[in-house]
Amino acid sequence: MSAGSAGSGGPVTSREPRCEVFLARLSYLQPRHRALLDEHEARREARFRRDADRRRFVLAAVTLRAAVGQRAGTDAATVTVDRRCERCGAHHGRPRLPGRRLAASISHSGDVVTVALSAAGPVGVDVERLAPRDFDLLAPAACGPSERLHVRGTDGFYAYWTRKEAVLKATGQGLRTPMTDLIVAPPGAVPALLAVRGAPPPPCSMADLPVGDGYAGAAAVLAAGPVAFSTIDAGALLARL
Repeated sequence: MSAGSAGSGGPVTSREPRCEVFLARLSYLQPRHRALLDEHEARREARFRRDADRRRFVLAAVTLRAAVGQRAGTDAATVTVDRRCERCGAHHGRPRLPGRRLAASISHSGDVVTVALSAAGPVGVDVERLAPRDFDLLAPAACGPSERLHVRGTDGFYAYWTRKEAVLKATGQGLRTPMTDLIVAPPGAVPALLAVRGAPPPPCSMADLPVGDGYAGAAAVLAAGPVAFSTIDAGALLARL
């Protein structure tokens, strides 16, 4: 996948704040990439029991550094990532980039890793591998009554799920806030945050992501004005490391 517009985010222009989503696949990961992990990440990697989980974690960490390095015009090895949890201080929180006016978010599922970067505001990204599920059981946990009318299969369910999780990651709440507290535009409509239970919705720009067959993805940036979204294949970037 080459650089291009993401979902309904529109074409990228020099005047619009932007959100770049870098997409990597497990096949891009090389043994040499592991040298970019810091000591905390190396310890966290060692705690994963499944090889696929270790590889996804390493690929996400390396893609983040490579993406920041490209955007900042610096060596990926010099990029510092702070993963300290805002609640407990352990190194398992969402990534922050000290000294840089960039917000970052990471998601991975199956063999796909996504890394979103934006200077426009807090950012969230989510990718999910599509899987057959009992939507009658799952939809009430993610969708309000009016939204469930639009869940007619796998694509509809995951459109809601990824859009909402992207927003929750941007706010920093994650799944501590029930997905049903958010109302987003239905599948097929321009992605948008419509309402938040108990509070006015924050300004938010959103786009569905072209992450490939068998996957769904979305990104959200908490910004007052429009944000231009683009999806960039990270293969060439990682190959140069």
